[in-house]
Amino acid sequence: MTDFKITDKLTYKRKEIMALLRLDGRVLDYWENEFQAVFPVVNQNGDKFYSRQDLEVLLRIKQLLLVEKKSKQEIRELLEQTGSGKNVLGCNSEKNTRKSAEKKARIRELIAEILTIIDKSDKQK
Repeated sequence: MTDFKITDKLTYKRKEIMALLRLDGRVLDYWENEFQAVFPVVNQNGDKFYSRQDLEVLLRIKQLLLVEKKSKQEIRELLEQTGSGKNVLGCNSEKNTRKSAEKKARIRELIAEILTIIDKSDKQK
């Protein structure tokens, strides 16, 4: 299932992810909500961009679901154990978790702004 080489890019557009994984957009949205291990950045136009780590997590979810026939709960537990799930930062302190969440939110905002600028410059060419 993962016989292809992932291109070395920082971000992937939603359509690229769907094509690479051969998934429908609704399935992608469902997995984002169900497993909460993928955090795409959404720019001002509403376009979603995924990191390489997001792609790798989605590949792992697909492998676990379709090939290894794991349940959703088993997949959630495996993702949390490997650090790809909700507990990505491994912080136990509520204060650290809140600060980390604020930092991540700010980083996402900045990345969204950068992606919007890049998208505008691509359209002008």
